[in-house]
Amino acid sequence: MPTSIQRAIDILDIFTVEQPENGVREMARKLDLHPSSVGRMLVTLTKLGILVQNESNHKYRLGSKVLQWSAVYLGSLDLQKVSRPYMEELLKNTQESVSLYVPSGNERVLIERLDSSHFMRVVTQIGQRMPLYAGASGKVFLAFLPTQTRDDVLKNMHLDRLTSKTIIDIKDLLKELILIRKRGYAISHGERVEGVTSLSAPLFNYRNQVIGAISISGPSIRLTEEKITEFIEPLIVATDHISQAMGNLSHEIA
Repeated sequence: MPTSIQRAIDILDIFTVEQPENGVREMARKLDLHPSSVGRMLVTLTKLGILVQNESNHKYRLGSKVLQWSAVYLGSLDLQKVSRPYMEELLKNTQESVSLYVPSGNERVLIERLDSSHFMRVVTQIGQRMPLYAGASGKVFLAFLPTQTRDDVLKNMHLDRLTSKTIIDIKDLLKELILIRKRGYAISHGERVEGVTSLSAPLFNYRNQVIGAISISGPSIRLTEEKITEFIEPLIVATDHISQAMGNLSHEIA
């Protein structure tokens, strides 16, 4: 038999973004309970500040107590800590280096990295800063910024040719960013370092803001088109899980 706590949780689970307010009878119907039983639970939850009753239509919605809990939860999240097990799984499955980047102004910063065990591998240092326009993770940050913010960033960005593959034309870069945003991941073939290929996907927070990027990288001779195709799905699955753990419910960007 369900406990009072379980029934309270069942009631709270009824509230959604699509239906933030619910009446006693409709909640009772959804829970297959008598309206009087649900009504008593609603009175208790309202007294505790967990629910609020709309005086005009007498329906209920989530109260400020939920917001307090949400703030505690979000404040306890640590992107590196949350990402680490998924990065370890990617390293195990791909045998290539896996990195975690965060945006910092017009650059990105490497904050976590798990190196491949291959003798020939890409070497980068924690804390290293890199441009946004060159490399898979950098392009991910640009692609998933709100359109106006992205345009403002690009206006003040000088595109230096770092390798023969670096995109230095703004129009070409914009075309690439639109493609990345559409498919959900970015690929770089030697754009920042000659002979290095990388695949990257974004991480989002509860506000649907891009807060990080996970990349798989290695020598281009080893990361063939076949390998990249093989790695796309596990990378997307991992980044989706990390985003969800960071409070994200949707990847829609303004």
